Amino acid sequence: MQKKAQLQIMENIFAIVIIVIILAIAFVFMVAVDRQEQRSREQDIAALDVVKKSQVLNFLPELKCSDNNNLDPDCYDILKIEAFTQQVSEDNFYYRTLLGNMKIEIVRYDPSPEVNREVKRWVVYDNPKAEDSGYTLVRLPVLLKDIAEDSDYFGMIYMRVYR
Repeated sequence: MQKKAQLQIMENIFAIVIIVIILAIAFVFMVAVDRQEQRSREQDIAALDVVKKSQVLNFLPELKCSDNNNLDPDCYDILKIEAFTQQVSEDNFYYRTLLGNMKIEIVRYDPSPEVNREVKRWVVYDNPKAEDSGYTLVRLPVLLKDIAEDSDYFGMIYMRVYR
């Protein structure tokens, strides 16, 4: 009788241990799934941040070409770029709040069929984070207009959005 009771107690203990092991495995699985969902959400938020910052850059009237107060899409005025570069170095606080941690470079290329070389590079804005955790690079093809010489050039905007 006593051995039968001991066997019953041992069966109950093994059942409880098996249930605890199953619950622990389920808990570990749920934590792993939650971490994966969290990473996915962080990547979505980072992608939205890059889109937001590119849209802010796209609608800065300080850089855009204007013809009778009509802003041309994807057209940047070279004289405005040079003036904006000086303005940012003097009044960095406003643009830090607007653009955040990123680097904006505008490069003018010579798109001749024989050679595709960089002609001029402007570092328009640079505000890196203190800790280096990587960046996302966005390239945007643009038209660069020189009003003084009345000429148009091919250019690229390189946006490095720091994470």
